[in-house]
Amino acid sequence: MIHYDSRKINPKDVFLSIDKGSRFISPSLLNKCSSVIKLTKEEVYPYLTDLWGLDMSKIKIIGITGTNGKTTVSYLVQQILNECNIKNRLIGTINSNLTTPEMFDLLENIKDMQAKNETHLIMEVSSIGITEKRIHGLTFAVKCLTNITQDHLDYHKTFKHYVESKFKFLNLPGPTVFPKDYKRIPINFPTQLKGKFNLFNIQAAYAIALALNISKPTIEKALEHAIPPKGRFQYIKTSNPFNIIVDYAHTPDGLTNILKEARRLTDKNLIVVFGAGGDRDKLKRPLMGKAADDLADIIVLTSDNPRSEVPEEIMKDIQAGISRSDMLTITDREEAIRKALQIAKRGDTIVIAGKGHENYQILHDKTIHFDDVEIVMKYSK
Repeated sequence: MIHYDSRKINPKDVFLSIDKGSRFISPSLLNKCSSVIKLTKEEVYPYLTDLWGLDMSKIKIIGITGTNGKTTVSYLVQQILNECNIKNRLIGTINSNLTTPEMFDLLENIKDMQAKNETHLIMEVSSIGITEKRIHGLTFAVKCLTNITQDHLDYHKTFKHYVESKFKFLNLPGPTVFPKDYKRIPINFPTQLKGKFNLFNIQAAYAIALALNISKPTIEKALEHAIPPKGRFQYIKTSNPFNIIVDYAHTPDGLTNILKEARRLTDKNLIVVFGAGGDRDKLKRPLMGKAADDLADIIVLTSDNPRSEVPEEIMKDIQAGISRSDMLTITDREEAIRKALQIAKRGDTIVIAGKGHENYQILHDKTIHFDDVEIVMKYSK
């Protein structure tokens, strides 16, 4: 076997040392593995495609980048391909540890795809994945940009660098779908996805499918019945006389879009429960606070994934964008959700934002099981 993760090395395995991977080469590792092969990230693609005999011409890769909407668009594209009986695979936020996996893991997936006669790979392409050369060497059948708003400035430092990283991918050879292209597509058929932001997601998926030469009737048939992925504007059915929506929104733009759509569906008060991730872009925290301040009637600030940061300090950063003083600040996320359910009345809508599909919470010293939907069901009548 060959691995790039030194923790997975078993006796007689080959250790693939990629760039900084050389720091994990220890005497004990050398005694365990059969050999060490040192490569740069740029060399991984040609090395593994040759080693594994991959015929990359048989795989059509659809790459979707953007601040928001990547996951929903990729799921919609998959449902269109399923309608065509095209064997495919999807890689992204919901089913991968990294939104865009390392090249080794991507090619390992493609190796498995070829063994199973799968022909289309739909993947989310993150700005960090682009910058760290995780897609270096891949050829894309079609690329799509959903949108660009602020995110990941903890990594990129400036918005300019963040945008530039996206265009390193978008400027690769091959057809590219931009918002100015897909927003021109009329959607004159019913869909199960609600909200203007989901209209854009539907249009983007439609444009990608057209670029793949799929017929309009087939695209529209698939999109009529398509459903969003878990944790994306997900309605939670309970016996409560108010709406409950769980969403992954974790950026200012994402939270704004979700709250605007929730407001349209709300007869009375709009309640939002949210926080912000620790060890991530701090500049977006007050902007998220302002979005909640502008659009929600009741704000319940809580923890997201605090990681190494103190949750109360993260909430203070968010509060800098909030003008009101009557918000609730409850560090324990479970208790915050319980409180929101307790104060909600008939005709209200609760939006629980930030974690969506995630079934864990990353604390300073451990990761625990945590699912917003499960907590809602636990305290619902």
